[in-house]
Amino acid sequence: MKEKNIFDILGRLNLVQEQAIEVFYLLKAWKILSSTGITDDTLKYNTFFTQKVDSKKLLKIFEELAKKHNVFKFYLNQHSNILKVDSDVLVAIYNAVEDDSSYMSVNDAFYTQKGLRDFSVSNQIAELGIKLLNNENDSIYVPFSNGFAYAYKTDKKIFAECQNPKNAFISELVRIIDKRDIEFALNNPLENPAYINPDAPHLLKQFESVLSFPPFGLRSKPDFSNDKFNRFKIHRGTNLDVAHFEHILAQCKEKAVVLMPVGFTYRAGAEEKFREYLVENNLLDAIVQLPPNLHSATSIETTFFVINKHRSSNKVLFINLKDEQFFKRDGRKIVFENIDKIVDICKNKIEIDNISTLVLNKEIKDNNYSLAIDRYVVSQEAKELQKLLSSYKTIELQEIAEIRRSQLFKDEGKGKEVYELSPSDFSKAGFTREGGKVKKIGSQFKKYETYKLQPYDVLVSTKGTIGKVAIIDEISEPVIASQASQVIRVKDKNRAIELYMFFKSDIGQAMLSQLVAGVAMPQIATSEIKKLQIPILSESEKKQVILNFNNEIKLYNEVDKINVNINQIHSNFLGNSK
Repeated sequence: MKEKNIFDILGRLNLVQEQAIEVFYLLKAWKILSSTGITDDTLKYNTFFTQKVDSKKLLKIFEELAKKHNVFKFYLNQHSNILKVDSDVLVAIYNAVEDDSSYMSVNDAFYTQKGLRDFSVSNQIAELGIKLLNNENDSIYVPFSNGFAYAYKTDKKIFAECQNPKNAFISELVRIIDKRDIEFALNNPLENPAYINPDAPHLLKQFESVLSFPPFGLRSKPDFSNDKFNRFKIHRGTNLDVAHFEHILAQCKEKAVVLMPVGFTYRAGAEEKFREYLVENNLLDAIVQLPPNLHSATSIETTFFVINKHRSSNKVLFINLKDEQFFKRDGRKIVFENIDKIVDICKNKIEIDNISTLVLNKEIKDNNYSLAIDRYVVSQEAKELQKLLSSYKTIELQEIAEIRRSQLFKDEGKGKEVYELSPSDFSKAGFTREGGKVKKIGSQFKKYETYKLQPYDVLVSTKGTIGKVAIIDEISEPVIASQASQVIRVKDKNRAIELYMFFKSDIGQAMLSQLVAGVAMPQIATSEIKKLQIPILSESEKKQVILNFNNEIKLYNEVDKINVNINQIHSNFLGNSK
């Protein structure tokens, strides 16, 4: 039977939408419990509604029921506003509950409706997470996650844990109404984990399988120095992403599937140290990059980390699901076409051109433990260019140049006038001599002295627009680069021209594209630029590069002349062109 839209039914009532939904599902749970777990007739659902309906009386009943049934306790912990629901509205909700037609699940009611949800994963992402877990055990531990979509994709017992009081209430509704096997602990797993080894309370309970969709970029300053479970070896600072993952590992005995923001695959700092820990301890089984714009409540890109504590292989499988063969577009929504095919690729370690590849742990180490998908799943053309580069002797860029990302300079409205070059100001060929917007700086002058450009600096755009290149001419006016660029400085002007031409070449552009992380705001980390392998040229090759540099300038000058002639034709419709 087609599900009725409970929002349409309750929308006519004199209640805010969320309040109406909470009361509706609470009454539905009460009705079920009255036939299975409530023995006192005066506290039963039907007894109340066969008498005069009174909010004050209902509150007293709920307070009594809360002594034995968590669903009422969790509701009352959040609300005492049941008194604000008048009798006519209660009767209307009662009549909706009495309708035997099928309604949407509790999770769908609370987490898929605009205006009610915080960030929570969709049903299809929950299904993929469950199937990637490939759980053959009888239970799954699910810490931190908001929403319960995963509970409808498995028959295993769920041990859920997070500190959101609303989740506690909803978990009880899911258990009672939708009959999902959930045990929910309302607390903060980082600071006070609920699932402890009963025989050794100084140890955490171990779960064979863990599934988690932690909140992204949650910030706090907890004191983990006295953690008796010794979980937090890498976490630093206020961002809790690493801390969440370390807790997950601490309670995982065999396998875990964790949804993380894509930035976690390439960011420096604690995230890089944690990726190193995963690779060096051979815990990382697969990286599954999800398509962009997959989540309805956030534009953050996400990726699944698949953890296996009993791996024998020394290779990690990378799967790139950004290819449209795996999904279709339904308006603005993205819908997976075949989740089972994705799971089969992961389970059987299948390599597919441009989709999936197995990568040695050593190669990941050589790439500074970056797990960015475009570093490993590359096109055949990129592979050929990599092969061509391997024919040269190479050296790390940081060994021959000083590299730094330019900094943000605010326009202070007074002070020294400087020009700021953006990638759109870069010349197509030869030296960049002019352009940029004027900024006035006063208090930032000391910083300007550090970041001002010099002749023969090479600029590479590494944020937003990727791969545009410039080489700076003799400077008569003070110039800085915008925050979108890396500044590469060498002492030898010919070496600067070589670097400029290398970054503009097909090989250089292919290398840069493989370092890109993110789609909403593509960027390349400074650490990645520093470790780029640059070809060491012979004397004859160096001469050829300088010749190519000058020839490119001549060709672009000729193109400019041709464009001038074309514009004259357009501006002189029937006259003689000059």
